[in-house]
Amino acid sequence: MEKHARDSDLSTEGEEPPAKRRKRTPTFLSSREVGLMRSMPGHKISTFVGSSSGVHFIRSVYSALRAHPDTTVPNSTSGSNIVPGEDDHLLEASPNVPRQLWKSHDISTDGNPLLTFQNLLDWSRSYFAHWHPTYPFLHAPAILTFFETLAQRGDTRDATNSEYDIVILKSIMSISLADRRQSVTEGEEPYPAEIVFQSYDEAVQSVQHAISQPVSMQSLQAALGVQLFLVSMLRFNAASRLGGLIIRMALQMGLHRCPQRYPSFSLAQKELRHRVFFSLYCIDRFICQSTGLPLSLRDDDTDVCYLSHERHAGGNPSPGQRSFHSCSTVADRLLQDTRLRLLEFLSRHCRIRGEIMELKHKCIQHTRRETDQSTVITSQLSKLANDIGEFVDFDDVEPRSLSSYHKSILDIMYHEAVISLNRPIIASKKSGASYDAALQQCITSARFIITALHNAIKPASAGSQRSFSLLWPSFTWAVWMSSFVLFHAAATKHVSIAMVSRFADRSLGVLEHLARRGSVWPEACGAAIRDLQAQLTLNVSGKSTESHAAVREPSSPSPYNMTYPHSTQMPNATHLSSDASPHVVARSLNQVTGHPHGTYRQEGLTACDTGDGSVANLNVQFNSLNSSAPPVDDSSQVGSGRGLEAWNGDEQDEFSGFDIPFWLGQDQYSGMVSEWS
Repeated sequence: MEKHARDSDLSTEGEEPPAKRRKRTPTFLSSREVGLMRSMPGHKISTFVGSSSGVHFIRSVYSALRAHPDTTVPNSTSGSNIVPGEDDHLLEASPNVPRQLWKSHDISTDGNPLLTFQNLLDWSRSYFAHWHPTYPFLHAPAILTFFETLAQRGDTRDATNSEYDIVILKSIMSISLADRRQSVTEGEEPYPAEIVFQSYDEAVQSVQHAISQPVSMQSLQAALGVQLFLVSMLRFNAASRLGGLIIRMALQMGLHRCPQRYPSFSLAQKELRHRVFFSLYCIDRFICQSTGLPLSLRDDDTDVCYLSHERHAGGNPSPGQRSFHSCSTVADRLLQDTRLRLLEFLSRHCRIRGEIMELKHKCIQHTRRETDQSTVITSQLSKLANDIGEFVDFDDVEPRSLSSYHKSILDIMYHEAVISLNRPIIASKKSGASYDAALQQCITSARFIITALHNAIKPASAGSQRSFSLLWPSFTWAVWMSSFVLFHAAATKHVSIAMVSRFADRSLGVLEHLARRGSVWPEACGAAIRDLQAQLTLNVSGKSTESHAAVREPSSPSPYNMTYPHSTQMPNATHLSSDASPHVVARSLNQVTGHPHGTYRQEGLTACDTGDGSVANLNVQFNSLNSSAPPVDDSSQVGSGRGLEAWNGDEQDEFSGFDIPFWLGQDQYSGMVSEWS
């Protein structure tokens, strides 16, 4: 032993000690996204968009699709920093003057509208067919009773009408009127102006008394109705602020506690409290994910049971002690109403999305190591999909409890969750088996989402109608994010450019249908997709013409190293910035095609003059916004200005420019970067 030790000492004598190994970014931090803190030009305020909205991935894709180095590309602007639904960024020309929501043929301004019971039923039919099954926070028989009373009185301004009844009425009718814009039916009778909201300001102000008045179930239902209207029109910032009031009202009413625990509630009260809670829970989870904000209602603060697994029947048993076979009378009653199983499926989806947000998008100080949590979430998603499939297989009651429209919503939500779970991995600079697996899962889900939505609006045969209208608010985000996933896959040569072009055209068709509702965001997303097409064309065509330049071969053979189809190339694409605002891109298209600034209609997209800002108006607004914006350091974008090669380097801080200084403070952030390096 001593001889061996001496030999070892002699063999290493005179050699320098090995260099200190460089600390690497922890694995659980490298596969996560971060949010973005922004300053709005012209305003002395800052806004924050969280990473679960997808803003980090969007900026990464824009960086990856930048043109080759000898092409001049402007610095980052607001186009790559905004996600669908951020209505705070829709700058109004006259912010103090509320804009009208409806066109002249949508509503009737006749001072004496004919409010018959049948008319009220017809006008509200879309709401009760599409929205009430998913968010049943209203008591439908009570609404029908109010319709009868209103038809007898004939005037919404009758002093005997409850203030909150009128708010609920306007919410139902406003949502139904917006739904009708996406239908193919023509010649419909206009809605009386008295039964719809005339502006978003009117909608929000209609529930302001709920702040100072004692909380009640009716006031909470009215606030939920207004919030759902805002969500349906993709006004997520306003809906989020109103959601803060709604959550506090619900907590004060004790809706976060299972009603089965309290015998003082009647059967009808228990049922309604159950429905209202899970409705506001699902709406809040959707808003938090879309805006990237922390969860307003955490799962560990609630104990309301699902219909199929009631834990509080007959006393207070421990969790898991009772099954749904031993539920109390009201639970049995709810379970027998299979229409409410849709609410349970949506709630389980939203719970899983919340777990994904907590795992992938938590503040760095409180981030947990992923270990097997991603596998647990994947198994939960698979189990939920299997439970839905089993329910559909045995749903032989006519009419079916789950319509094809609502079944499609559940399918889309499943694939949205798959993308949200795996997107942080593909947004990182890493490569390997985990990256490849995550990317392939995202590609599969993105293809499914775009295909399913496109098939839904495509007539089955000539002369036939489409399967159903796309009314669900997350469809805009889903098709937008799916398109970015495919563009990312094309940039990394995992799919062909031709395939991405085909799916981009389908996405534009879906966004055209969604734009008919009146929200500007589908058109903005369509402009962003066209911008990415132009950048992908520029990258591929530019590299193919540089025969004298050295081309670095990929590490593995790829069948997708091909040029972009000439039929889809855009004129003067070199003048379009990958980071430009979607509305600025639309304005650029006006110039290169010779159309007047305010009259150009994008191919496949129709501008909706809805009062909240048409594409033409927003072009001017975003142009002024961008011109007044201070220059943004290119280092704030991952791999900015370096093409795809920047993704392979680890010399830059991948969190630069995002929200870590906001969460930790500059001193802590500096120490963390030094420690990693």
